[in-house]
Amino acid sequence: DLEYAEGFQVYYYKDGYKMIDIKDDAKFLVVPENQDVPDGAEEDYVILQQPLDHIYLAATSAMALFNAIDSLDNITMTGTQASGWYIENAVKAMDDGKIKFAGKYSEPDYEKIVDGDCKLAVESTMILHSPKVQEMIEDLDIPVFVDYSSYESHPLGRTEWIKVYGAMLNKEKEAEAFFDDQAKVIEDLKDFKNTEK
Repeated sequence: DLEYAEGFQVYYYKDGYKMIDIKDDAKFLVVPENQDVPDGAEEDYVILQQPLDHIYLAATSAMALFNAIDSLDNITMTGTQASGWYIENAVKAMDDGKIKFAGKYSEPDYEKIVDGDCKLAVESTMILHSPKVQEMIEDLDIPVFVDYSSYESHPLGRTEWIKVYGAMLNKEKEAEAFFDDQAKVIEDLKDFKNTEK
C-alpha cells in the first residue's frame, strides 16, 4: 500500500517474484536469485534478475534513497563525479574505488558499463531527452529503469520511491522504516505557523 506516491505500484507474487509497474512506462519483473524467468515473461516485462549488485546510477536523487537503505554496495558505477555528491557515503565509496565514474547520463562510457558487468541502469527523466542513449544501453542487454519520482506532486510521494528500490534489493523493511520516519517529520510540522519570517 502506498500513501503518497502515484507513479508506481509494486505487486508481490509467490516464491519471491515481484512486479514493479511504472505509470505510463515499463513493467519490471524482479526475479529472485537462482530462480528462472517465467516462460514468455520477456514479452511483457523488463526482467530484473537478482542480485542487482552492479548498478549504474545516473539518477542522482536516488543515491540518497540507496544510502538510506544501506545499499550503496549495490552501486558500482555512477554518472556523477565524486565532487558532485553531497552524500558523504557516496563520496567515500568513490574515493575508495567501490563506485566508479562511468560517464554522465547523456554520454555514458558504454565500454566501462559492459566491462563492469552492469545489471541495471537507473536513470532520471533526463534520459528521456537522450533516447538514443537509453536505446544503446538496452541494446547491450542492460535493463534501464527510469526514476519518475520528480513527477510526484507531494514531497513524501518522491520519498516513497524508496519502496521501489527496497523491492528491487529485498530491503522492504528498511525502506518502510525510513519512509515512516520521514512521514513523521512532516506530520510533526502540521501545526507549523507561517510567520512570514
